[in-house]
Amino acid sequence: MNIVMKWYGSIPVRGVKDKNAIYCVAQILEESQELHIIISPEGTRKKVAKWNKGFYYIAVKTKVPIVVTYLDYQKKEIGIKGVIDNLENINTVMLQINSMYNDVTAKYPENFSLELKV
Repeated sequence: MNIVMKWYGSIPVRGVKDKNAIYCVAQILEESQELHIIISPEGTRKKVAKWNKGFYYIAVKTKVPIVVTYLDYQKKEIGIKGVIDNLENINTVMLQINSMYNDVTAKYPENFSLELKV
């Protein structure tokens, strides 16, 4: 996936000392005419109980919708589950995302979990 992403001109962004990744990405987005940002909210390849909410704060700060995409390894599908425009309440957004991913099978299902406690 890394090779494909670089071929399309992707730029990896990570939080670095004295810089916040949310503000770095928001600034890049605000300065661009057209840009797509892809974020894995788990933030890691291992199983986590709490998702990183940076994707939400970037969307709120830059006033862009969250497009929920998926890779379903069992069905061998890739696609868009939906677009979330109303970002007023993080709990509502997380519940929407959870419901969108209910029927998606990860590559390593044992390492994927929805954030049940919102």
